[in-house]
Amino acid sequence: MFKFLRRFLKEEVDEQTRLRLKFEHFRRLLDNNTQALEIMADMEEKLAGDYLFDTPYLQGQVERLGESVAHIVTELNLLTENRYPELRSICQQTQEEILKELRAAPDIPATAYVLPLADLTQEMAVSVGAKMANLGEMGNRLHLLVPQGFAITAAAYKRFLEASGLEEELARRLAQAPIDDLESLEVISREIQTLVRQAPLPPDLEEALLEAGKTLQGQPLAVRSSAVGEDTDFSFAGQFATLLNVDAAHLPAHYREIVASKFTSRAIFYWKYQQFSAEELPMAVGCVTMVPARASGVMFSLDPHAPESNAVLISAVWGLGKYAVDGAITPDLYRVSRDPGLKVLEERVAEKPVALVCLPEGGTGEVALDQEQARAPCLTPEQIQNLAAIALKLEKHFGHPQDIEWALDDSGRIYLLQSRPLRVSAPKVEERESTWEPVPPLLRFGIRAVGGAAAGRVFLWQRDGEVANIPPGAVVVARQPAAKLVLVMDRIAAILTEVGSPTDHMSILAREFRVPTLVEVGGATRVLHTGQVVTVDADAARVYPGLVPELLEGRARADTELQRNPVFEKLRRILKKATPLNLLDPESPEFQASRCRTLHDITRFAHEKAMDAMFALDVDQALKPGACSRLKTDLPLTLFILDLGGGLRVPGQPWITEDDILSRPFRALLRGFHHPQIRWAGQVAPDLKGFISVFANTMYDMGKAEKGLGGKSFAVISDRYLNFNSRLGYHFAILDAYLSEEKNDNYISFQFKGGAAGVERRERRARLLGEILDDLGFKVQVTGDMVRARMVKYSLLETEQTLELAGLLSAFARQLDLALTSEAVVDRCFRAFKEADYSLSFLHPEPSAP
Repeated sequence: MFKFLRRFLKEEVDEQTRLRLKFEHFRRLLDNNTQALEIMADMEEKLAGDYLFDTPYLQGQVERLGESVAHIVTELNLLTENRYPELRSICQQTQEEILKELRAAPDIPATAYVLPLADLTQEMAVSVGAKMANLGEMGNRLHLLVPQGFAITAAAYKRFLEASGLEEELARRLAQAPIDDLESLEVISREIQTLVRQAPLPPDLEEALLEAGKTLQGQPLAVRSSAVGEDTDFSFAGQFATLLNVDAAHLPAHYREIVASKFTSRAIFYWKYQQFSAEELPMAVGCVTMVPARASGVMFSLDPHAPESNAVLISAVWGLGKYAVDGAITPDLYRVSRDPGLKVLEERVAEKPVALVCLPEGGTGEVALDQEQARAPCLTPEQIQNLAAIALKLEKHFGHPQDIEWALDDSGRIYLLQSRPLRVSAPKVEERESTWEPVPPLLRFGIRAVGGAAAGRVFLWQRDGEVANIPPGAVVVARQPAAKLVLVMDRIAAILTEVGSPTDHMSILAREFRVPTLVEVGGATRVLHTGQVVTVDADAARVYPGLVPELLEGRARADTELQRNPVFEKLRRILKKATPLNLLDPESPEFQASRCRTLHDITRFAHEKAMDAMFALDVDQALKPGACSRLKTDLPLTLFILDLGGGLRVPGQPWITEDDILSRPFRALLRGFHHPQIRWAGQVAPDLKGFISVFANTMYDMGKAEKGLGGKSFAVISDRYLNFNSRLGYHFAILDAYLSEEKNDNYISFQFKGGAAGVERRERRARLLGEILDDLGFKVQVTGDMVRARMVKYSLLETEQTLELAGLLSAFARQLDLALTSEAVVDRCFRAFKEADYSLSFLHPEPSAP
């Protein structure tokens, strides 16, 4: 007897322990799911081109994302007793593919060894580097004045290393270069540079260089680096060599010198610190004719230190621009308004005692200037405005503020020598001044999930089945996010949702498609109506009536230079294996572990199946009445409670009151049960047909007749979690919910089935519940008299309020099937609930007169 009791008690404890462990696995899965979604959202945000990122960023994010998704898979299988073992291999394979992309060196296009500047455009940056590609773009498409010249391509660099046998030797020595030991780094750097300078060029490459030099008819050259990856997101400013005023006849030696500069100690330190490999920076070289510069300088199309000033910033020195770039002397400084008219706002003329000039014998030298020239401005007012106009033209063309090098020859002509993106970080939306409003907005709140502006006709989207009806160019307005919108993201203008998060599945997809998206736009479905034309400014969280051209025209295009950067391209390839979502519909037969193709698929599948697992807990096995707390309540419930942690003030007590309950979701549910309009005493009176139906339904199942109104109910709770199994009348209900500050974790699952009436009336009640739940924002399935519903990713407050309504609804519908004699009564009950009339007074018979 005692052995039996010990075994019984042990099994009971084991079941409770098992339930607690399941909850811990569930909680850890949610934590990792949140982290994974945040990482994916952050990586996709970088694709907008508004943020700096580097190789260490990619490596860190890929590592963290892989760890989070692997933990999700582990916790899901622990939660479900290894129901999805295939997810492990799918996750591992996907991560291996991503790591392969992370480590991959960029492909070097097969081109000629030399390409004329007259043939170059910005699309050729992978062949000639951004510096030369942009120079060709300015001359060939914008018809601005640039020097003559050509580019020695990345293909030539590859040919040089392969033919000389340097490739393997350089890789071996670079692997030994420690960036934390500068003395050793300097030794290795000198050795490598010597190897490069002494290595012979293959004959075909040397001949190509000499022939290209002859095309410039003996003019002196500027030979400078144009590495693939330089002058984009990573400036490599001052890391590589520039040779000025050199003879084209010695171009092979000049070329080797530029290539050798890739391996100076400071350059090695910089690109190893940024965690580039040698293969990721193929060295293209630019060769252009020297401009006999009277004055030179740098200009920024937008002041990077004070972008709000809306000014072009120009610096100028006498002679060659090297002194303006490296800060050898104080330059003249000009600030010019970007507004029409280009008014000069500020002119600071410095004393410039020396200038760097070209020497007749080659090379450059410093010359002293007389006091009059030293103190004179380098530019006339007209030249200042001409430069500012060029800066704005380049910014408009490249779609981003620009950092521009220029030179002024003796005849006053302005030559452009370089243009690269100027990194001006936009302030965060919540910090941005948003007082400017072109017209009074219809809505002026929300959270930016995807930036940008767009206009179109509103389409109020209420159900998944309506996706095919969304017209091209629509501004989709919905109550909550839906990943299924991916089916039309290639053709819609913008998305507004009343709830949601920048890290939810829909937002990640919208970011991939560059669809301006605002979430948390409360009241959007009430304020806006289908067919209405609106303009959405997602950056400022504004929705305006009609078209607002100044918003739509003022949006900069994507930073195409940054997007051609190798690190940016690597991010794009990584995200193709990480973020696309193929599993859109949990009810589809395709929603299976074996169908997961990306890390996003795995997170979506695991999150859905984890909620299913918690919803289907075998609570009866774990909650033996003698081992749980029982609730003292005036509700007609025999309710036993198991606290998994933080749900009760003092766990383990045999009896508790509602004041002892700390669980936030459980307290919300009980508030719904206690609504003053709910009538627990008495029953809804059936008609004669309903009474016969009840009698017939219970005659063959006497257990139903014995359960009566109260039934035994169980609640498994924590501070944030609730799993509630109840028997109310002749039906049962299961409610599973999680509440937290992280809206991606929040959900309510609801199931309702059964009743004492016949099938027809039970099915009417199921349809009524389905309509009410759909109106509350749930996704609903109704099968016979079974109702299944789920609501996910609402804010803490909204989820809590809806959970209270779900409790109220359970009580509201407890024996309603007896009274649902027709569809008209169903409609009347739906209207009553929607109008907050929960008393059902129209169904209760009036007391007869004495």
